[in-house]
Amino acid sequence: MRFTIGRANIGVVLALGALLVAPRLLAAQSASVQGTVTDAASSAPIAGAIVAVAGTTLQGVTNVLGSYRISGIPAGAVTLQVRRIGFKTLSAQVTLADGQEFTGNYALNASVVTLEEIVVTGTAGDQRSRSQAAKVAVLDVAALRQVAPTSTVAGDLQSRVPGVSVTSASGSSGTSSQIRVRGAASISLSNEPLLYVDGVRVTAQGAPQWFTGGQSYDRLNDIEPDDIESIEIVKGPAAATLYGADAAAGVIQVITKRGRPGTGKFTQSLNFEYNGINRNFTPRTNFGRCSAANIANPNNALCSGKAVGTLVSDNPLLRENAFQTGQMKGVNWSGRGGGQNYGYYTSLNRETEEGVLPNNGFDRSSGRVNFNWIPSPKLTLDAGIGVTVSLTDLPDNDNNIFGWLGNSHLGNPLTRTVDGTGNNGWFGNQRDVAAMKAIANSRQSHRSIASFTANYAPRANFTHRLTVGLDWVREEDRRFLPKNTRGSYAINTGQIQEDRRGVERQTVDYLGNFQRDLSSKIVSNLSFGFQLVDTREEQVFATGEGLAVNSNDVVSGASLKSGGQDWTRQKSVGFLGQWQVSLNNRLTGQVGLRYDNASSFGKNAQWVVLPKVGVSWVVSEEPFWRVGPVNTLRLRAAWGSTGRIPAAGASLTTLQSLPSYDGNLVTPGAVPLNPGNADLRFEHGEEFEAGFDAGLMHDLIGVELTYFHKISRDLLLQQPLAPSTGYTAGGPGIGGFPFINIGEVVNRGLEIGARAVPVNRPNVSWEIRLGANTLHNEVTDMGHGADSIPAFGVLNRVQTGWQLGAWRTRKIVSIDTTTKIVRVTQNPVFAGNVLPTFEGNVSTTVTVMRNVRFYGLIDTKRGHKVRNFTDFFRETQLVRSDNRLDTLKLSKVERLRRYGNPTAGQPAFITDSTGAPMTVNDVQDAYIQDGTFMRLRELSLSYTLPLKWAQAFRATSATLTLAGQNLALWTKYEGYDPEVVSNALALYNRDDFFTQPPVRRYVLRVNVTF
Repeated sequence: MRFTIGRANIGVVLALGALLVAPRLLAAQSASVQGTVTDAASSAPIAGAIVAVAGTTLQGVTNVLGSYRISGIPAGAVTLQVRRIGFKTLSAQVTLADGQEFTGNYALNASVVTLEEIVVTGTAGDQRSRSQAAKVAVLDVAALRQVAPTSTVAGDLQSRVPGVSVTSASGSSGTSSQIRVRGAASISLSNEPLLYVDGVRVTAQGAPQWFTGGQSYDRLNDIEPDDIESIEIVKGPAAATLYGADAAAGVIQVITKRGRPGTGKFTQSLNFEYNGINRNFTPRTNFGRCSAANIANPNNALCSGKAVGTLVSDNPLLRENAFQTGQMKGVNWSGRGGGQNYGYYTSLNRETEEGVLPNNGFDRSSGRVNFNWIPSPKLTLDAGIGVTVSLTDLPDNDNNIFGWLGNSHLGNPLTRTVDGTGNNGWFGNQRDVAAMKAIANSRQSHRSIASFTANYAPRANFTHRLTVGLDWVREEDRRFLPKNTRGSYAINTGQIQEDRRGVERQTVDYLGNFQRDLSSKIVSNLSFGFQLVDTREEQVFATGEGLAVNSNDVVSGASLKSGGQDWTRQKSVGFLGQWQVSLNNRLTGQVGLRYDNASSFGKNAQWVVLPKVGVSWVVSEEPFWRVGPVNTLRLRAAWGSTGRIPAAGASLTTLQSLPSYDGNLVTPGAVPLNPGNADLRFEHGEEFEAGFDAGLMHDLIGVELTYFHKISRDLLLQQPLAPSTGYTAGGPGIGGFPFINIGEVVNRGLEIGARAVPVNRPNVSWEIRLGANTLHNEVTDMGHGADSIPAFGVLNRVQTGWQLGAWRTRKIVSIDTTTKIVRVTQNPVFAGNVLPTFEGNVSTTVTVMRNVRFYGLIDTKRGHKVRNFTDFFRETQLVRSDNRLDTLKLSKVERLRRYGNPTAGQPAFITDSTGAPMTVNDVQDAYIQDGTFMRLRELSLSYTLPLKWAQAFRATSATLTLAGQNLALWTKYEGYDPEVVSNALALYNRDDFFTQPPVRRYVLRVNVTF
């Protein structure tokens, strides 16, 4: 462990060493360029624009005033390229004399189509957008955070990019979100995209070790959003081939902020933020009808003295003031600058958040140092390290009788007592607010992400990039049930559960490129490289029961102790090559190949070959193009292959150690654990995508349209074995059936993004963005003959011809209100999709007088259903709802649809063919409800103080923002909110089972730059 931590510090040592020696290496400069970059229409300064010297590694980045500086430029004729997302790239020829200080002020024209944008994720050779056959989405997070009231990386991704679906699993602070890119591509493995930070692969999933009910921690929360410059998203195999056999679900790369070499200036920014957090729902009220025994009991708080059959109610959460107004307080400081040939970015961040439930919170302290050094025009060195320490406290909720919603929503008002004894309106005995508040679920996380990248160009046409990095995670999970005399829990003598998990993931990535002009019109780029990812995970866990006192809440203080240990290591390696040929800088073709292997493949599995091919054509630059309204048009098409790697150890045959008893003699024994599969290989994904990027009406309107068709083959499914083998259907690692490669899933759809700038004048500008996508997801194969797997799943079904995990139940055929007979289908049938088949969003930004900015975002999801298991349980299992108890609340038809025939001795439902009796558990048609919604997700108003006012306190700019999140919801869904997932780690599920809905936030943010 010491050796690993030492390696994590290498980035810091290199950065600090380079910072000390850089000023002594300034003799390499010959000339310098400085100036400002502004918006041609409004003359406003443009921050974050890159001014690069073509053919070298030299570049500068503008600050908030639009100023830049580049030093060390060789004398002679050079080409300066100025680029910024949302603007046309500008090229300027400059002739520099030795020692000259040249001033270059440039004005950029806004553009809704950016063909010169540099994309580093999933690309090789010429990395400009115009040369890429597959679309890689780029999200300008630095600009987004100037207007959007987001506080997490998942929030930055929410409803921004067509084809990227983000679902908030819960409204609890610190919980994870579910991210899907172009649907779900695997039946048994994770459908979460890979996550990279500055070229280093990092761990993303944060499953809790101990039961919380369904929610999960989010490792994305380890990344400070204010440190992010941009996020690039590779959506599928057509673009992800260069990431190898594990990228079928897409790739998300976070690119952090860098320094500004050549500026000679130091800029610092101070950001204060406060969020007021509202629970945004009214908890369900419980109902009950008083019996004679209730009335006769003088200690009954609600029924004593009432008539038999009186309907009484109670809302224990509101009665005991369980909720609080949550709040988030954050402060962020960052510094940015550089010298003639070096730059640096550093930040310190502190954030503390209290959720709306008293034992829910999230605290994060983080810091980052990035250092970039240009010792010569041929070499650029970038080193960075981010360190995060966080604490997340999760409440019990969801499918959990110790949870706040489960315990309250299933409480019986007939148990309310005058003296507060017994259940007193809650589900559990003496399980009131004080008892639930005392349950502790926490994760203390320590994380360091270090990266080092060297870009070396011995010649202008021969480049090399080497990235090495380490993601080091140390987590401490803890669950505590205090000792008590009230009998509030299943274990009342005190229970403590501890887990220590360490993850080390090392990345080595090399990419070289050789460019050659084959003729005056044809340019060739030959790329080659390799990637190695080595992941080691260790885990030690222990449980103690029976505490002498609650203050000694450690496992060693318990009378009964147990524990265990796990350890895994997984390696993957890949070699890649790509040839890219461009004709007239307009027509570009690509062919590529990656050759992969992984330690989790079976011993008989071979190396896998992953090809790709694509073409991009900027047809509007051809001499024959004369289509007036369409001033820019790029056509593109790509096909590529990647996959998903099995979990570590899935191919191995293993045994579980257990004691063997022979009379009084106890000896070591073993039982079958994982049958393994020596032929196990990766899940194979292939994708074709095609589309266009167009600029209309002189780039007033920009449109991006993409069609994709992704086929995932050789998907892992579990093959049942005979009971005599000793293996059961628990799953690999716990005595399960073996995985075999036989399944197939198809995802296809359309993605459209549009951006328009109908007004762009010095005093007012108006920008509109629109995004939408469709999705058709279908299981198309589950094997043939002896290797076939029958359809499985009761409510969430995996079956050919259906969407993965589609809802399945018996549906109502007819309702007779006279006889009260309700007929249903003979067998369970398709009842709805789990994944939305359409998602859309529209956002707008209006800027007035350069310093007042209004921003809003509305989004929608459609074509899917959510199981309202909360209402189902309260109406049919433990009846607490007035829908059921108040016979006048629902119509006769609706009561029969939900509960069936109420006649004594008669079945609730009967099948339409044979008349077989069915119960409410067999017919959940009424509770699998339309999940369509439209949401006013974000709204903000920002005011930037006039420069003179800011200068009064020695600032260069100051901005005040008032904003809100989740301000309005329009839906027919009968639960609290359709955008929840009661089990955040479920591969395909959209249950709402006592899940806390998304909260509403009111945001105050102050940003000051010096």
